[in-house]
Amino acid sequence: MLSVLIPNYNYNCLALVRDLHKQLQESAEVFEILVFEDGSTRCVEDNSPMEQLPHVRHIVYKENRGRYRMRFLMPTLARFPYLLCIDSDARVVRPDFIRKYLSYAKAGTKDVLVGGLASRPETVQDAGHSLRLAYERERESRRDIKKGLSCFNCMIPAAMMRKLEVDEGFPEGYGHEDMVIGLELKRLGAKIVQIDNPLLHLGLDTNAAMLDKSVDAGRVLWALYRSGRYPAVAEESRLLHAYLRIRRMGLCWLLDLTYGAVRKRLRKNLLSEDPRMRDFDFFRLGEMSRAAASLK
Repeated sequence: MLSVLIPNYNYNCLALVRDLHKQLQESAEVFEILVFEDGSTRCVEDNSPMEQLPHVRHIVYKENRGRYRMRFLMPTLARFPYLLCIDSDARVVRPDFIRKYLSYAKAGTKDVLVGGLASRPETVQDAGHSLRLAYERERESRRDIKKGLSCFNCMIPAAMMRKLEVDEGFPEGYGHEDMVIGLELKRLGAKIVQIDNPLLHLGLDTNAAMLDKSVDAGRVLWALYRSGRYPAVAEESRLLHAYLRIRRMGLCWLLDLTYGAVRKRLRKNLLSEDPRMRDFDFFRLGEMSRAAASLK
């Protein structure tokens, strides 16, 4: 009934596969787990013992296709009617994780289900990853804020996913592939439903890496909007919505001036042990304005 699809790049996901496999076997339902090495240069041998587990396929691609294109490749090799998409740097934290998804599959749901992200206790502190931890606690773990698709942990009807086509003009870079896929699924009539069935995110970016990725993500988001192919991104992204409002008011000059004056202070705070989310929001807004100016 379930095809579990795990894209991987340079990560040891053997423990994740074993935990999922154990729960799937206990369910007594038919299943498969497909792990796709997307041009990995590390951890491929570490992951190879999973090949000995029944109904597990470890598929190694030498060429890196990227997160966006891998989302479309994986369903073409899946056999079963529901696709359980999980990122390789996840950890199972609930003994009924698979059982909960199966309850929806057995009922024949046509919805896209997003299981969410488990939040760490406030006592977990790490100065080198403080920005990622703060963002996770204050934004990602709150289902009232994040309503769109997250392929970190979701279940999609295979028939619906296979109706989508790869956008060969999708911008190179980091971010927003999940949002675009979610928008396309909605366009086809799918309903995206948030449920309480989280996984823990293990692969935390350092503060500096997260800032670099956020700059790249802003550039990708603006390129998607400028392409004209995804007009709904302006409503899906609060960041883009805020920037476009400033742009319509003719105040980009003021944003750029203010951001230029405080950029160093913002970075200092965001690289510190106690980053503020308001500073992160303004950092991303300022960087999006820079991206928009460079991509005119």
